[in-house]
Amino acid sequence: MISYNDIVAEPTDLKAKQLKPNDASSALSTTLIRGLEVLQCFTDKDAALSNAELARRLDMNRPAVSRLCKTLMHVGYLRRDEKGMFRLAPHLLSLTYPLLAAMPWRHEATDMMEEVAKLTGGSMTLSIMSEDRFIQIKTVGVKDQYPHTPEIGLNGPLLMSSTGRALLSLLGNEELEQKMQILKQQNPHEYAEGLDPTKDGVARCRTEGFCVSYGEWRQNIIAAATPLGRTEDGLLVAMACGMPSYRVVEDKFESSIGPRLANVADALRATGLFLKT
Repeated sequence: MISYNDIVAEPTDLKAKQLKPNDASSALSTTLIRGLEVLQCFTDKDAALSNAELARRLDMNRPAVSRLCKTLMHVGYLRRDEKGMFRLAPHLLSLTYPLLAAMPWRHEATDMMEEVAKLTGGSMTLSIMSEDRFIQIKTVGVKDQYPHTPEIGLNGPLLMSSTGRALLSLLGNEELEQKMQILKQQNPHEYAEGLDPTKDGVARCRTEGFCVSYGEWRQNIIAAATPLGRTEDGLLVAMACGMPSYRVVEDKFESSIGPRLANVADALRATGLFLKT
């Protein structure tokens, strides 16, 4: 049985996770961490930010933020638009190429993902676990399904999504317990809200091969996810199908899409692409 400790931390309203140095370690570069925090401030909804806004978000003085931004511009990771606002620079994409190139198995799943996308009219994604998040690494299907527009690099919380729960189900009981304690420490409020649905989702993935979420991560989006397994280099992988709730026939995810995803996962594992966990 999977055990979860009782919730003891007080819920807090936390912003998006930022890298923070460990006070017990003198081996970390605070300047590098701060530079990465600047890059993490940019999102699909906040594509352009001023020096003042970055300073406010990072709780730093403007001259310090300005130096970080000038350095990031120098190495090609930030740029300035015609209004003088900072934006992420295209050179950042070059950092992802070696990572994606080391995942050739992504393409092996494309045909099956396209088939499900055509049958369901949904958007298909492959995602991997990364710390307390999942990150999408492959997308197939409809790309204009407002408010759900999956793209490579889009990430979300493990506890509040079907994809995250499918990934968590791939962990052994001891690993899962350790991961849950880390998630609890990092975001007590999200942990409190997502604990019971996550327990149910993990159990369902292990018994039925899929789980479903109803707008918990992104409002008005319904998604089903299935765990695929672990790659040779240790990455945990899950597949999901999502679409806006207004396009979903009642029980479609429960009776059709979810079981279909579980069958596709079985077929992919049979090819030897993923190791058993």
